[in-house]
Amino acid sequence: MFGENFKKRRMEKGYSQNDIAEKLYVTRQCVSKWEKGVTQPDLQTLLKISELLDVSVDALLDNGKSVDSRGDGKHESSAKCNSILFAVNVLAAIFIAFAILAVWRFLPTVIPAHWTDGKVDRYGSKDETFIHLVTVAVLLSIDVISFLIFKKAGDKKAAYIAHGVILTMQTAYLIFIIVLYANYLNNVLSFCSCVCCAFIMCVSAAMHPKINKPNKIMGVRTTKTLASPILWKKANALACYLFSGWSLILFTACMLWLDMLCLTLFSVYIILTVVVIVYCRIIEKTVDDMQ
Repeated sequence: MFGENFKKRRMEKGYSQNDIAEKLYVTRQCVSKWEKGVTQPDLQTLLKISELLDVSVDALLDNGKSVDSRGDGKHESSAKCNSILFAVNVLAAIFIAFAILAVWRFLPTVIPAHWTDGKVDRYGSKDETFIHLVTVAVLLSIDVISFLIFKKAGDKKAAYIAHGVILTMQTAYLIFIIVLYANYLNNVLSFCSCVCCAFIMCVSAAMHPKINKPNKIMGVRTTKTLASPILWKKANALACYLFSGWSLILFTACMLWLDMLCLTLFSVYIILTVVVIVYCRIIEKTVDDMQ
């Protein structure tokens, strides 16, 4: 059982057999024998492996169902779920903040600021749109509190409900803002381009392997990446940095100006996709050496 548990934990951490061998000052062949069950490390080495892989000795030696250094498997699963849901809501709040910035950019200097019975009774500066950031901050603060509560409680179902309610409220508030100011935007195309860039940026950030675990819905999904945790982490990390970084640059460009040149810059996403695919093909050749 040690060999299987050891290999699983090693791959989850993204270490190759060579990496482990170098850190433990043993040969690669020695590590390979551990994983095949031919031999087992002595107690001192086992403790070093436990520390290196952030897992208890019991979890390495048992059938995988025992508790590790962070608590039982159920609590660990709930904690991961809570962290991922929290990260999603943080990215949603960031997206809404960027959308509000885009709304402000393409509004006229003076805008309707208050309505009574459907009629405008006060006009104000477009800078007043930044007041909406307060609501976004309040919702995010509530989600932070929820995250801290469920981090200790370990209740997955409650975490889903709490974070889901906050996400729903965030989405509804974004729709409210867009509907409220849609008729006053002086360049709808520019606004839509900025919102698209912000959306791609946040979705790309969510592709980071610390948030996006292997799945068949989101991320760099191929037979190889889904089968290899190491390949999944490397491919999605690169895609995250490339796409989110370029989206931020493009968002800034669209905020400053918008012409045909700026629109054609969206085609760079195709180039970035090709880069990620080529990178996957290259590192696929090294996966066998790491397993």
